[in-house]
Amino acid sequence: MQPTPHQQRGLTLVELMIAMTLGLIVIGALIAVFVANNQNYRQNEAIATLQDNARFALDAISRDLAMAGYWGGVRAVDAATNVRISTAAKTAVSKTASDGDCGPGTQAASFYWLFDVATPVEFRNHLDTTALTDRFRCLLPANVRSNSDVLMIRRVSGQQALLDPPGGTLSTHRFYVKTNQNIASLFRASGSSFDRGTPADCPDGSGSNAPCPPLDTPQQVYAYTPQLYYVRNYLRTPGDGLPILCRRYLDDSSATAFMAEDCLAEGVENLQLEWGIGTGAVQRYVNDPTPAQLLDARSVRLHILVRATGKNVQASNDAKTFTLADYTSASEAGMLRRAFTTTVQLKNLQP
Repeated sequence: MQPTPHQQRGLTLVELMIAMTLGLIVIGALIAVFVANNQNYRQNEAIATLQDNARFALDAISRDLAMAGYWGGVRAVDAATNVRISTAAKTAVSKTASDGDCGPGTQAASFYWLFDVATPVEFRNHLDTTALTDRFRCLLPANVRSNSDVLMIRRVSGQQALLDPPGGTLSTHRFYVKTNQNIASLFRASGSSFDRGTPADCPDGSGSNAPCPPLDTPQQVYAYTPQLYYVRNYLRTPGDGLPILCRRYLDDSSATAFMAEDCLAEGVENLQLEWGIGTGAVQRYVNDPTPAQLLDARSVRLHILVRATGKNVQASNDAKTFTLADYTSASEAGMLRRAFTTTVQLKNLQP
């Protein structure tokens, strides 16, 4: 039976408008929740990436600092006289090319900066008035952040290159230190074989027919691994606004050796160091130590300032500054940044 007209019911215009309004409110709430969750996800991801970059940067520098002055058992205070350097090793790296040994623009004829084993750490404070290229020829001021410190570390690898010399093989053109923990020779491998050294590998004054010291066993061989750390102004091209922690390392894979660039951690915008100076124990921390004080350093406070690398990351609109050692960052709003600090013991520099 068909319903009579007065029994038919539907939505009135008012009811329809109310339903649509409620539906829009629910949809709006769902969109707001989605946007907030998406923003929180990006925020958490940016913080995690920032922390990973900071952790990697601190680990890399800390590891090298802890090994600074390690010469396979020869004490750092004895390295100047007990670590002998071959003529072949010295002349293999240019003292004048910008990416050669990376040392000062002018060097004495008898001075080879890259092999200055008597100076396990070399430091340039960001307030130093000496021109950057006068200290480190390979670092162009336009590329390096002017408010950040620069650190040079000289050492050998902690892992032996040869476990049982004179047997085994070396990498051709690689720089090595052979030691018996009393004296050592820094030489460049002319081939893969190891025969206690050829005349080209022997240090100065060893004699044309003498093998490289030390001759008495046990002998150990370590790769020479100098590192120069600094903060670059930009990652890929000028103006991209993304600073990055970089280093120069000794690229000895070919006949011509030089200090090549390797960038490590994005977003690191500042590096600062404080040096713990004292006899036997740290008595005070200094920001701009003299070369003599560096040799007396017992620890280092390592500070880095890291910013987020991703875009559209929510950050406080309040301008914030960070103080790291003797540096205070500029105020900057809307940028996600964090400061990180660690302390490294310099065990190999202690007499």
